[in-house]
Amino acid sequence: MDKYEVIGTLGEGSFGRVYKAKQVSDSSLVALKVISKRGRSSKELKGFRRECEIQRDLHHPNIIQMLDSFETENEIVVITEFAHKELTAVLGKEGYLSEERVQPIVWDLVSALCYLHSNRVLHRDLKPQNILLDIKNRAKLCDFGFARNMSTGTHVLTSIKGTPLYMAPELIDEQPYDYNADLWSLGCIIYELLMGTPPFCTASILHLIRLIRHEQIQWPTFLSDNCTSFLKGLLQKNPTKRMTWDEILCHPFVKGHVTLSKNTTSMPLTRPLSANTLQLKEQQRKDSIKSKHNKAASSKSNECNEYAPEQKKSSASKNSKTSSQHSNNSTKRSNSQDIKNNNVEEHLQNLSLENKNKGFSSWETNKLDYSEQKKSGERKNLNKNETYKDSKANIDHVKQNCSEKETGEKSKMNKCFIEKLNFIEDNQPIETDEWIVFLQRTIQEVINGEMGTLIQPSQTNIIVSPLRNSNANSKVLTFVARLLSIPFVIKGTTEDTLTQIKKVYLDVKLVPNLVYASKLLLREYREHTPSEASSPGNSPLPSTAESYRGISELCTEDFQALEYMFLLISHLVHLDDHFMMQFCDAVVVLTSYVLMKLMLLLSKRRLRIVLDVMAILTHLLRQCPENGEIIEKILLKESNNPDVKQINFVDLLRHSNSILRERSSYFLLFIGKCLPESTMRVFWSDVLRDTLEALMYDSIETVRNAAEVAVSELKSKDYYIVVK
Repeated sequence: MDKYEVIGTLGEGSFGRVYKAKQVSDSSLVALKVISKRGRSSKELKGFRRECEIQRDLHHPNIIQMLDSFETENEIVVITEFAHKELTAVLGKEGYLSEERVQPIVWDLVSALCYLHSNRVLHRDLKPQNILLDIKNRAKLCDFGFARNMSTGTHVLTSIKGTPLYMAPELIDEQPYDYNADLWSLGCIIYELLMGTPPFCTASILHLIRLIRHEQIQWPTFLSDNCTSFLKGLLQKNPTKRMTWDEILCHPFVKGHVTLSKNTTSMPLTRPLSANTLQLKEQQRKDSIKSKHNKAASSKSNECNEYAPEQKKSSASKNSKTSSQHSNNSTKRSNSQDIKNNNVEEHLQNLSLENKNKGFSSWETNKLDYSEQKKSGERKNLNKNETYKDSKANIDHVKQNCSEKETGEKSKMNKCFIEKLNFIEDNQPIETDEWIVFLQRTIQEVINGEMGTLIQPSQTNIIVSPLRNSNANSKVLTFVARLLSIPFVIKGTTEDTLTQIKKVYLDVKLVPNLVYASKLLLREYREHTPSEASSPGNSPLPSTAESYRGISELCTEDFQALEYMFLLISHLVHLDDHFMMQFCDAVVVLTSYVLMKLMLLLSKRRLRIVLDVMAILTHLLRQCPENGEIIEKILLKESNNPDVKQINFVDLLRHSNSILRERSSYFLLFIGKCLPESTMRVFWSDVLRDTLEALMYDSIETVRNAAEVAVSELKSKDYYIVVK
């Protein structure tokens, strides 16, 4: 670093900072890109080094030249030539450029791209932000973080890279692609330079995908025929119909102005393929598609096999359930009531109707008064708990349910967790304002009954993606959970549509991603992590300890995001047992025991979260008591976090909120039946027993019913009477 003198900062991103500097030896200007190693995984660092390797070998007047690079203990430093302007700054100031000004820029970009493809390098992230202008106004490509050097025998790629506004249709459809994808992006940039916006431009990512797939490009009438012809040749949705490099170089819009380099590989991408090579390319394309389909089919097959035992148990118990109709009806009513008790539909319906009445703009500014909604929810819930009036029926239900589970085949939920859930954290920067605008508009679409965006796994995956992004803030997470909740509460949604949405939510593993997001939101950042770590220093994966921020460090928006996420998890878990199984998988894979325990300890800060988490765990024990070990670990898990204490059931049973008193009674009932007595003795006491029995005389009928069921079932246990 002694060879350079830093003058100022040019920019900053998630990778680090870019500085303007000058060389001490000759005072020439350079750019220093400083990448911090701290908190980076070995995979990320490998990517940065690969970017340096690719750029080091590129020598062309229209590509930013890398001059040097070196590493220190904590940083990777890349020195490149300095460019005086950014193309986006020019566009931002002028809006659009005349054809006469655009044409020389096109010559430069075509020259740079021809050089890259001649050396079998795909840029894969062409956009105005990655184009700089030097002091002579020559355009230069930069940022090769997504670049890929294709080996001689490789003809198609499959990994999706790039920016949606400039992404080729074949990438949108997740099809194999080649250098033609760069040509589409080049066409989008030229179109934007001339028109002020890309050919397809919208704040909604899902709307953008639909436009790229189905809409025709609007061609301007004021351009020359040569310019329009050139654009149409690049912006062909079918990649096989786009101009080839021979056609591009001979096109009158650029002919004679492309700077060609003699430094090319033996098999450049700009050369037409032979018949044998074309055949090989097509075979690679088919193999890629076949491999993708096989993986998808294998995943579905594994899920079907895993769920088969539950289906068999259901079938095997069908006859016995028919012979005991009264008990069966009681069970159905009880399961239905658990969903209603969760208060999901009322809470979300209030949300959607209130905002629908106020107008779309209220989604951004409306701050829900949860205390008022909570009180309203309590009053409504008091009228909806009729199924627990008959304590005897509920005791029968509990006995029947647990008996069936104990005699049935053991669930496979505790096996192969890592194989089923592959969490990959996204550390890319996220534009919060843009995401919120997109989510707001999509919310309005869904409220208006346009559910098409949520019945496609690829599109729903885009909505879910912020849940895996460590840079997504609480507000974005709240909007994601709101959006995904709406189909379950608005009127007019058909059963067929709900079935499709439920399947998509299972396919994209929404529940595990919500658990993942909550852990990302609460995790405690560590400043020093070895570079060879298998996951980022901030990663919530099980390779790291469960370490969370203190409750006092969380802001109102953090709590609100947690409320919405666990509210949605609770509804899905009660909606279908497959969601419950995915929840169990996520808790185990992510070692989220302390996280769940922390959620149960928020009764004085955020009652809504406690109610939903308790509903989830109670339902888990009711449906799959063989997975009680998960609940046991949650209850007994210790942590260095001073906020994580032993759960005080006495305080929960004495809480002023009647719904919490009721749910705590049922939670005690099921942990008492499903967990080892040694575990129960850890927190059981005569005070707890007396408090539970006192609730049999509570002023609220549903609380009395819950306490009566719990006392009736637990009094036969040894720990119930024998208290130290």
